[in-house]
Amino acid sequence: MTRLLLVRHGETSWNGERRLQGQEDIPLSARGLDQARALAPVVRSFRPATVFGSDLLRATQTAAALGYPEVVRDRRLREAHLGAWVGLSAADLMRTDPDAYLAWRQGTLTPPEGESFETLMGRVRAALEDVLGAPSPVLVVTHGGVVRAALALLLGLYPDRIVPVSPASLTVVDVPAGVTRVGADAGARLHSLNVTGYAALEPAPD
Repeated sequence: MTRLLLVRHGETSWNGERRLQGQEDIPLSARGLDQARALAPVVRSFRPATVFGSDLLRATQTAAALGYPEVVRDRRLREAHLGAWVGLSAADLMRTDPDAYLAWRQGTLTPPEGESFETLMGRVRAALEDVLGAPSPVLVVTHGGVVRAALALLLGLYPDRIVPVSPASLTVVDVPAGVTRVGADAGARLHSLNVTGYAALEPAPD
């Protein structure tokens, strides 16, 4: 069995303002560092053997705060590119085009000039198939959109059926031994969803 430990990065200042950041390289806030440190004992209890992560700063800072500064960085594990919506707040979008914002959250709409959920899933699929060949448990420190894509690919759980994961949260998926091709029919099982080491806000910021 390969145990995947999927961690969303801790909070940034933009998360705190509920602004969409996409691939903007925003560092963790002080609160985000505290969130990641609070999650560290939970992650360590799984004894990760390999660590992969997004190459964006907020992910590498989270990995270091968890106690794993040596990360195999992979651009395919970056957040979705959000195009013209980068920098906008959820409140802005709910005021100007609530139907579009809610459809995006469900994975059925692409922001103008942005990356579709299908495209995101394509690159996450390729990254996960490399990850599945690594020694287990495998820690993957990444972004909320990537966690959503992974759950869709591995379990058939699409964004309209799950809550968005919180900053500095852990989601665990167990994949049967020998599986090297990602697919919802491969027998993966959800072990844990959206585990945090602090009192998480609802709803989670994008």
